Amino acid sequence: MAEPGGRRRRVAWVAPGDGADHITALPLDLRARIAASLPFPQVARLATLSRPWRHIHRHVPVVELDLDEWRSAAGVLNEDALAGLEVALARRGQAGSGSKVDTLRITFRVDNHRMRLHAGLIVALAGARRTRVAIAGLSHSPLDAWSLDLSPAARYLVVSLEHYQPPAPTLAGPGAAALQTLCLHNVVLNEWPRLPSLRSLTLGSVNLEVPFPAGAWCPKLEDLYIFSTIMELSRVDIRLPLLKRLEMEDAYFSPGAAITVDAPELEELDVGCEAGAAPAYRSFTLLAPRLRCLAWSELFAERVSVDVGRPGGVASGRIRFTWSPGFEECPEMKDFRGHKMRMLQGILPDLPPECVADAARAYLSLVKCTVEDPDTGKPLPGEKLTCDLSSLITSLKA
Repeated sequence: MAEPGGRRRRVAWVAPGDGADHITALPLDLRARIAASLPFPQVARLATLSRPWRHIHRHVPVVELDLDEWRSAAGVLNEDALAGLEVALARRGQAGSGSKVDTLRITFRVDNHRMRLHAGLIVALAGARRTRVAIAGLSHSPLDAWSLDLSPAARYLVVSLEHYQPPAPTLAGPGAAALQTLCLHNVVLNEWPRLPSLRSLTLGSVNLEVPFPAGAWCPKLEDLYIFSTIMELSRVDIRLPLLKRLEMEDAYFSPGAAITVDAPELEELDVGCEAGAAPAYRSFTLLAPRLRCLAWSELFAERVSVDVGRPGGVASGRIRFTWSPGFEECPEMKDFRGHKMRMLQGILPDLPPECVADAARAYLSLVKCTVEDPDTGKPLPGEKLTCDLSSLITSLKA
């Protein structure tokens, strides 16, 4: 409709009121995408609507299952229904039977042996490229080792639990060799998987009980993210030949631990923890001749060795430490300054050590601040020391 002056007036779209079923008239792949937002049992019930919906469950790209919903009011698992589901997934995986499952989201109780067996079978039969495993309702009773057999199509796997930490599953099946992304949340890791194709690994709230193995366990790993993780280890060696990005946020090691990162292809390193929360470590050694970005917050080591090659290639980042007299067993500000200078000497290998302090002086700031006690949450007076690496390095290149 045109308005005076020739401008067209927008008319709000109104759904047809003719009572016709416009969704059924949509193409099958579009209806399948719409139905994929529903839990799978509801998708199966759509098959009873009419003939065009009869095989919709064979085409939804996302299969979402909560195996608790397959139990009776008395808590008995409906194994006949689950067996039917498994047969349907097996048929769907056959060539020409329908579209493949792209994403499987499955929730189950890992301490229920029968439910765990069915969940493992569903993961194997679904043949999903992306799988998310959520562990629900776990008791605090000891749990035996368990495993997941991944199909050849597997590329992305998430295993998570909200509360109690069970052991991480052993990854097996042909998909273990093809897996490219693995995310583990709130589990205990007492054995490292051998994943030759893995590119990205995330450890979130993981209790790590075994040392990092040699790089052969994940020879192609490029991204390693570790956050809110406890590693009761006196020595931590991260040696990965193709690692490009390493992020350790609130990752805590044993007091006095010796930490080494040896990554010849590393480009980005981000290390940080809550102010006043991390213990002092014995040493931190970094060997990263291709490093471009370094972000460092609060982590303190008595001995620091940084080798970023000659000439150094770090172009951006910052170093930050926070001190408060209320922090228990916290290094003094003079110790933080010494740590910072040792890092700068490694980051700026082209400058004589005696010249580093003068070059960095204009890019250091020490400000009064209020910090939070990591134990009580109460505000404390403090000081924050920051070195702006980005501006410092830019000035040296000018």
